[in-house]
Amino acid sequence: MSSSTYLEALREVLGGIVEPFVPTVNMTVYYGTNKLVNGRELHASIVKATPRVLISGEPDELYTMVMIDPDAPNPNEPELKELVSWIVTNIPGGKSCAEGTEFVSYEGPNPHIGIHRYMLILYKQRASLNDIETLESRVHFRVRAFAREHNLGNPVGIAYYNVRRPNKRKTKA
Repeated sequence: MSSSTYLEALREVLGGIVEPFVPTVNMTVYYGTNKLVNGRELHASIVKATPRVLISGEPDELYTMVMIDPDAPNPNEPELKELVSWIVTNIPGGKSCAEGTEFVSYEGPNPHIGIHRYMLILYKQRASLNDIETLESRVHFRVRAFAREHNLGNPVGIAYYNVRRPNKRKTKA
């Protein structure tokens, strides 16, 4: 895929959340033994538990990973966007998110209406992030503003998937 084709596809996924970019740092995401393939639809039951996220990069570099749902509560009327699902800072290059500092604990996807996009956006830090103000709420988060406030620059990596509202099965009485 050419760089321009990739950027066009990414522009559609990002929907204005962040500017399209060509990733320079790889992220590999596992839910259990399932390796994430970007753009796939996953069942809510699979993504309930915290994923294992491995990133490339050099050991002397630090990264921040932010996971958001830009479609909450309804993809047609995302008035709560962006819902932050997880934030990990100070992740050493070449390690997993488990080696970083969990700033916002993982909250697994649980869409109530439609199909939601979930994005794990990776930033390279310019310095250690230790004195971040606690978030008042997970809703109305703005990843661009968070990156600007903490001098993170543009994203360097991304992983993304979709989750459909789980079907409610009727039980026989």
